[in-house]
Amino acid sequence: MSRSLLTPDSIDNRREPRYPVAWPARLRIATGQEIDVKVRDLSDNGIGLRSDHPIPQRDRFELVLGVPDLLDPRRLQAVPGTMSVAFLVMSHGEWRLGGTWADLTPPARKLLDQWIQKIKYG
Repeated sequence: MSRSLLTPDSIDNRREPRYPVAWPARLRIATGQEIDVKVRDLSDNGIGLRSDHPIPQRDRFELVLGVPDLLDPRRLQAVPGTMSVAFLVMSHGEWRLGGTWADLTPPARKLLDQWIQKIKYG
């Protein structure tokens, strides 16, 4: 009997769909230093990031997303939040970090929900 192994990025491991985006973001690490990363996907309850720079192992990260304005995508809005880490791996020459939202303000939650709806339904 063959058994398929699921990778951390496998859609089968997720409870909800993730939607691809290409937004800038910054992670704050324990030393107070910030690491530039890219948001690669998001969902109602989670986020996927990638980085060319090493990311230290932690349970949570504070981050600030550069979320495009819904009416003028050339304008970015700084959206702060905290994520709980589900996985951190090196894959194809880049660090990949995925997790769930641990803390988002109501305005941040609303803006991300609006973006998911826009991506989902156009």
